[in-house]
Amino acid sequence: MIWMILISFLFFLLLWILVVPVIVFLDTDRNRYFLTLPGIFRVVAVPAEGLFHIRIWVFFVPFTFNPFRSKPEKKKKEAIKERTAAIGKLKGGLGKGKLAIKALRAFRIRRLELDVDTDDFVLNAWLIPVFSAVNSDNIQMRVNFAGQASLLFDLRFSIGSLLWILITNKIKSIY
Repeated sequence: MIWMILISFLFFLLLWILVVPVIVFLDTDRNRYFLTLPGIFRVVAVPAEGLFHIRIWVFFVPFTFNPFRSKPEKKKKEAIKERTAAIGKLKGGLGKGKLAIKALRAFRIRRLELDVDTDDFVLNAWLIPVFSAVNSDNIQMRVNFAGQASLLFDLRFSIGSLLWILITNKIKSIY
């Protein structure tokens, strides 16, 4: 009986990971930056006295990580590792471009607000019609001449949809 409960729990956990969208959220005005898979994990970059530190929650258990804290140096053995990467031997050709386009379609931009000043009047003037052409209900891109920059970006994608695209592409390449 306990095995049946554990197997069903793992099955629903795997189903949750595949179906629930991963959320990437960046807001420079409020200094909120996070990546989350609801109920499973959450990674937040929090501004601190240095540059920032990272808070991680995995199954509601918090961890804190400071990437800029100096670590005590350990004596390293001088070992040279050989890299056996075949550079220049790419496989696939045009199929990789189609895969990339299909994978990009799996990503959904829920909200994008960009307010930018490049400090170049000519470039700002050229960006105004480009941003006007891209603007829609959930995408608002603006150019200002006041020296301000802000970004609000909410991106969502499902791991299951990316996995489905990879599997179908692999099956089509076999046949």
